[in-house]
Amino acid sequence: MEAPLNILIVATKPPWPPVDGGRVVMLQTIDALAAAGHRLTVVSPCDPGADDARVREQLSTRCRAELVADRPRSARRMLVTSIFGRRPVTVVRHDLERVRRRVAELVDAETFDVVQAEQVQAIPQTRPATSRGIPLVYRAHNVESALWTFAAGFGRPVTARLLRREAKRLSVWERTVVQHASATVVLTDLDVAPLRLAVGDGPLIEKVPIPYPETLPSGEIPLEGRPAVVTLTSRTWLPSKESARQVAEVWWPVVRERLPDAVLHVFGAGPETGDRDGVRNHAPPEDSVEAFAAGAIVAIPTRHPTGVPVKGLEAWSRGLPLVVSSEAAQALEGSDGVDVVTADSPGALATVLAALADDRELRDRMVAGGRKRLRTHHDPKLIAEQLADLYRRVSSQT
Repeated sequence: MEAPLNILIVATKPPWPPVDGGRVVMLQTIDALAAAGHRLTVVSPCDPGADDARVREQLSTRCRAELVADRPRSARRMLVTSIFGRRPVTVVRHDLERVRRRVAELVDAETFDVVQAEQVQAIPQTRPATSRGIPLVYRAHNVESALWTFAAGFGRPVTARLLRREAKRLSVWERTVVQHASATVVLTDLDVAPLRLAVGDGPLIEKVPIPYPETLPSGEIPLEGRPAVVTLTSRTWLPSKESARQVAEVWWPVVRERLPDAVLHVFGAGPETGDRDGVRNHAPPEDSVEAFAAGAIVAIPTRHPTGVPVKGLEAWSRGLPLVVSSEAAQALEGSDGVDVVTADSPGALATVLAALADDRELRDRMVAGGRKRLRTHHDPKLIAEQLADLYRRVSSQT
């Protein structure tokens, strides 16, 4: 039996509370690796105004949490500053000296087998580890340059120009990171191709899916509507806000013509979804289970061009049928009629929601298919073994 690994994870935010996809990816990975017996140390900034004692308590049984009282710089200020610099604004914003200093103290005090940067913004904080010869695994939750290019399509002219320029800088930064990292881990096959195109066949790039439990409980507090339809959005990400507005304003009236008792519940919504007939806005939930109430249907009618829609994995795990766009189905590697139902237009969404509302057998089949997908492709034990094998391979090469 091989010895447990000592893994240092450097992040831009604590993995708890798991209120967004990035935190969920981190937390599920930490849980999987800890269950396999590996020792994990997580270093991240923690907002000085946050309840870090509660965060530490929640992480204490999972890992050693090294939370550094600091916060990213103002995005607006960094965007202006970046005009005169070369590094991408999102990287500069998260470049925190206190975090880097804590990493240096840790690697001076003990030996780590590998350091893992969670997303490209964490790379500068790993330098004290890589300068001491510790192999670097860059875990790309998405292709960041693709996200910024996508976001540019939703901005006003000046903002769009700035976003496109940052996307170009990010593309150069990502290429350099992948070329110099011991290994790059992506979450989906869709993200292997653009990185491979950028760097060629030399650097090690591997797809390792998100570990996710097959079964989690659904929410106990029912949601209004027959059916109740849930979608989740972000108040801080422009494409997500615009997508929520479009669904509430354009798609949902078409659904209500077919299903007058249907109610759309938008979690994380801001004023962009408005106060519309059959639409209920909810604040971001403190615990994500609140958004996955028993009997509801989860809808991901649009998607970003990179990464995995983690809310789809959670819908499967919590036993809710999942309606997605064809693009989201591809990112989830789901199959229409097996573990997801696809809909790419307002009329198609109305049709599939009507079918799911009327057909209990169809709902049960989608839930069973989703959980099978988790069991076969996201098993935490298997994913932990895959990651550990990768860590050992890069560690043996130093």
